[in-house]
Amino acid sequence: MAILIDDGVLAAPIRVPLTEGWVASSIPVEVRHHLQATDVGPGDIALISTAEVTRAAETHVVAPDVAVVVEGIGDIVMRTPVRPDGVEETPIRLIDISSTGEMLIRALLRPFFGITASTFVTSDEDAEATKAEVAIVEGLDALHEPEAGFQSDLAQAWYILTGTNLVSHVVIIGLEAQARGIGDEAVAILAQAAEVGAERKRDVRSAIAGDADVDREKLAELTNNLRFSLTPTDRGSLTNLIARGTWGSRFPRRNPVFRDTLPDDLQTPITTEDNA
Repeated sequence: MAILIDDGVLAAPIRVPLTEGWVASSIPVEVRHHLQATDVGPGDIALISTAEVTRAAETHVVAPDVAVVVEGIGDIVMRTPVRPDGVEETPIRLIDISSTGEMLIRALLRPFFGITASTFVTSDEDAEATKAEVAIVEGLDALHEPEAGFQSDLAQAWYILTGTNLVSHVVIIGLEAQARGIGDEAVAILAQAAEVGAERKRDVRSAIAGDADVDREKLAELTNNLRFSLTPTDRGSLTNLIARGTWGSRFPRRNPVFRDTLPDDLQTPITTEDNA
């Protein structure tokens, strides 16, 4: 059993307080690059890229108490050599992109940008990589303006299209952890980490940036406009993203189950007396 945390930039305000020891955890904490649903066992709790909930919906529930919601600029951008309305059909370059980044561009590509994907490229070895007029960039690199061409912030595009904020990461709890009541403890730890991360934003930014060449003003703007729990509107945004962004992908069109919607008997942990 462990608390698994994605290593994405937007998850840092929750991750850093735990990895830096600002918040103590009675449960082992592990950080994974592009954490996948397949990495999360039935006894684990994870702060994971939102798109991955579709692949964990049969074995995990979502705890709305802790999440990452983007209320301003995001760290997922689309780069094109010309204005997006000048691109009609092209391969889409998705290299070292999170699951949410992939689902988000699938949701926006035609409805918002009017671009048709001829294919999605996930490796530089792919012959189509050099033909791509659309490249998705994520992380600290996305905070820099490109030397040439155009850059579009996908979190802002999502807000313009839907009127809702992008849900970047959510907490999922394995059914075994839920049944044994471990989920409550883990969620409390993650909630405390989110609270400390919000209080120590400057320290979080220093930990994120390190010695890298980072646009500090944009990083500050990014971290200053994050929320860390789900409202009813955010839940709608999440399910809307699934509805719009799963076409032709590895993600099943399957909505998550929110923990607070479970029947009362499933929300109550199993005790020793129950097993007697």
